[in-house]
Order: sequence, then C-alpha cells, then structure tokens
Amino acid sequence: MTYQIDIQDAKTALQQGNHKRALKAALSAAKKSSTSPVAPNIAGIAASASGKPAEAVRYFQRALKIKPDFTDAQKNLAQTLVLMGRADQALIVLERLAISSPEDWKIWYLKAQAEAATGSGRTALASTDFALAQRGAPAAVYHLRSTINISLGATRDAITDLEHALDLNPHDVTALINLSLPLARQTRTADALAVIRKAVALAPDNVQARFRLATQLVEMGEFDTGIAEYRTALTLDPLHPPTLERLAQLLPQTETAALEPSIRAALKKAVKHTTDRACLFFALSATLKASGKGLEADKALALANKELAGIAPYDARADAAFMHSITERFPAPVTPQTAAPAAPRPIFVIGLPRSGTTLVEAMLGAHPHIAALGERGTLGFLLDDTLVEGKPFTAQEIPALLWEDTRLLPDLPEGTLAYVDKMPENYRLVGFLKAVYPDCRIINIRRDPRDIALSMWKSHFSGSLLSYANDFEWMATKFNRYATTMTHWRGLFGDEIFDLHYEDLVADVEAASHRIAAFCGVAWHGAMARPDLSADQVLTLSATQLRQPVHSGSVGKWRDSAALLAPLIAGLDRNLWAEYLE
Repeated sequence: MTYQIDIQDAKTALQQGNHKRALKAALSAAKKSSTSPVAPNIAGIAASASGKPAEAVRYFQRALKIKPDFTDAQKNLAQTLVLMGRADQALIVLERLAISSPEDWKIWYLKAQAEAATGSGRTALASTDFALAQRGAPAAVYHLRSTINISLGATRDAITDLEHALDLNPHDVTALINLSLPLARQTRTADALAVIRKAVALAPDNVQARFRLATQLVEMGEFDTGIAEYRTALTLDPLHPPTLERLAQLLPQTETAALEPSIRAALKKAVKHTTDRACLFFALSATLKASGKGLEADKALALANKELAGIAPYDARADAAFMHSITERFPAPVTPQTAAPAAPRPIFVIGLPRSGTTLVEAMLGAHPHIAALGERGTLGFLLDDTLVEGKPFTAQEIPALLWEDTRLLPDLPEGTLAYVDKMPENYRLVGFLKAVYPDCRIINIRRDPRDIALSMWKSHFSGSLLSYANDFEWMATKFNRYATTMTHWRGLFGDEIFDLHYEDLVADVEAASHRIAAFCGVAWHGAMARPDLSADQVLTLSATQLRQPVHSGSVGKWRDSAALLAPLIAGLDRNLWAEYLE
C-alpha cells in the first residue's frame, strides 16, 4: 500500500471506532514517510482512544518534532496531557496556542479544562468566555462552563449555561441530565424532575438518566418509585456500581441479600483505586449485614474506606496550616462599613458531617417563613481566592461578596424571613460569615464524636473535602481541629453562636425547636417539632432517615463498635470533648 492509502485507511478506521486498525495503518504510513507529521498525529489519536495515553503523547511529540507548529498535534497533545492529570504541562502548550491561534474555540476550551483541573476556576471561566466568542463554538463549551460554575458554587449560572446548551439542541440528553441536579439545588424541585423525565423519555436506555431520575425521586421522598427506577437502571447495566450501592441502601433487608452475586461479579471487573470499587464494597457491606454476616460486613466496610483513603488521602498538616491561616485573620471581628439587608436573614447550621445538621435544617424549613436551601456553601466558594492566595479581607471587600452571594440565591417565596445554609464545613468561616452578615444566626451542632465517627465510617462521601472520613486517626485529628476552631469563634462571638447538642435535640425535639426558633428570632411553629412530616427534598445522605419521626436510637451506638473506634478514641483531645469523654 502507498502512504496515502494507509492514511485514508487510518482515518476511515478512526471514524468507525476501530482504533486498533487505525493505529496499525497510521504506523504503516509513518514508515513510508518519515517527513509527514500527519501519520504520527493519527497514531496518537488512535492510541489515546485505545486507553494508551502515554503512548499517544510520544506519537504527538514525534509529529511536533517533524513540524513544531502543527496545531492539531499541539491540541491533541494538550488534551491527552489533561486526561493524564498533567494539566500544568498542557497549559504550557495551550498558552502558546492561545497567542498564535486566538480564533480557535477548541484551544480556549482545552485551556479552560486545564485551568479547571489545576484549581484555577475563575481563570477557566474567562477562557470559556473566549471560546464562546469564537465562531463554531459547540454546546460542549456550555457543558464545561456549567461544570466549572458548579465547582465554584455558582449554581444559578450553571443552570443558565445548560439552558444555553439546550437552546442549541433541545434533545441534548446529557444537558438534561446535568441540569437536573443544579435545579434541585436551587429548590426548583418540579423543574428538576421534569427535565430528568424528559431525558429518560428521549433516551430510555440511558443508565445515567435512569439513575439520576431514581435519585431525584428518592430525594423527594418517593422511595417506591425511585427504587423502581433504580431497578430499571440495573436491567440496563446489571453491574452498575452506583445503582447497586443505592439499592443496597434502600431495599428491605429481605431483598438486599439478593444483590450479593451481582455486587461480587461487579467487583471482579472493577478497577482498583476507583470510586466504583468503593461503591461496590459499601454495597457488599450492606448485603452482608442483611444476611446476618456482621464480621464480613465490617471487613467490606473497611475495604470501602481503604479504597477511598487511597484515592484522596487526608493531609493533616496542610489542613492545620490552612485553618490557622483563617483564624489568625480574626483576632477580632471585622466590622462591615454598611449593614446587610434586614431580610431574608441567613441561618448557618454548622458542625461536623453526620452530627444532625440536616435534621436541624428540616426543623427550620418546616417553618412557613424559612426556606431550607441545603448545603449551599456559596460564600466558601466566593472566598476561595482569598483563602488560597492569602488575599486581604477587610471591610472594603464585604460589599462585593454580599452582592455576589445574594445574586446567586435561588428565588425565595414571598414572605421569606430567613433561609438556611446547612453546609457543615462553614464552621471554618464563621468570622467571614459574621462580617458579611452581622445579623446572621449560627447554630453549631455538637454530637458525641464517637457516634459521628461511626456514622461517617458507614457513609460514602464524594469529593476530597471529607477525605478524613476514611480513617479513624484522620477523623480524630479533624474532629480536634473543628473543636479548636469553634473555641476560637466562641471567644470572638460568644452567645451569637448557639451550641445545640444532638443528644438534647432528639431527647425532646419540641423543646429544642422552641429554643431554635427563639434564637433565630421567629415565632415558633408546631411543624418544627415534626420535620419528618414536612421534609420536601433532601440532597444529602440523610434522605431516608429524615422521613422517620425523630428518635434517639443512634445515641450511644458507638459502644457496640468500641474496639473498631479505638484509634479515634485514643486520638481525641479530652479537653476539647470533655462533655463526652469524662
């Protein structure tokens, strides 16, 4: 065959998805013409598509050695480097391309991907703006922009991005799936359900669409319908790890055990050190527990946490330095130059995860004039540059933060007096919260750290923010850091922080609801004492527990697992946790 025939064969094979054949033809062409960069560039594309990124990089570099200004090979190299987690190296290539070919939308698109991967979210947003300003920019840019906006806490803006993508293609199933979650986070529950139902109608065999529909239904309290959708997703992909995990959590024990063969089959195929493998170990633990195999269930749970700990290890030293950098900014409260709006007033519910923050939010949300917004945490995202880069925070910075945080609020019902942000990790930011919203209310939930740790050990948390949850020694370190930080804030703000003990709350929910209402400056409402009857949508792991009447059954559960918790108990500071460890 001639060089041209090989090249055409390689291109045809790529179009057909036959990457092995494409690679073979491209390498054959490269042997016939050592001066053409096209053949190694195609070989790189085929190798990357075959899951051989390191090999692909070598082919792209070979093409660029032949022709250093070969734009396609440069873009392909940058894209492969991003996929390999080498975004910083990709940026070196893309910075040059952005200067030489600023009209190419894909360069700005790849640059935004690389910037987002290196944690430069706001710079990445600017690059998506440049991409969208170029001719031919596709809906993929809006998809990327929405992902970046969600990572920055700009949920409202993410919705706008996905709506733009749907303007270009109303049948974009991926856009519909992705739009459902931010709509739910903005409390637009009916809209979230409608768009995901549309996605399922357009693509009934799409596992991700079915899974998202099932999750939305469960979060709305429609458990039976949600379980039915999970079962449908499982018929489409019998080894789908997230679906197996969710069903193992939701099904009655008599049905959970039947999932074990599918879970074990999926584990045989799961790649090590992945969240899918962790999902499956959490699911396996639930099925083994349902079968009365407690020791085996505990071992599976340990393997699940080990898997996650390996993916995102907790850096205790860096976390301590970061927290110190925050608290040292506040030797005294920062006084704003102008008063924040009187209403609606934010109520920040803080504490450690699994301490009862969702329950308190539901109690507040049962009040007819209080909106429950879930784990909003937008101020934390807006402060990211300030915190990470050590930028100044004075009274002068407050108005801009207040304006942007207010802009990103969902539309609140008329007559709303307050809204709840129950992001637990906001405990780190109390000084900032009080500076931006001097009249806000802060409720800190205290709970026995041993019960918290046991609950966290059994829970599958996503993202790196809670990476400490996968090791008991890490948990002890983090719990002590939380308690130390709250001691600092109490020294500054005193009674402006309401410490509510979970144990007191579940012992007498009506009395606790009266105290909460009084602290928040609203008239008590009877529904606050029965959050299980009024919970609308729950976007956290507490979706099932919250729809049961409040009870004290989980208080002191740690005693049954005291041996397991020994590393945590040994690491807890007895002075910081005196009310529980005396």
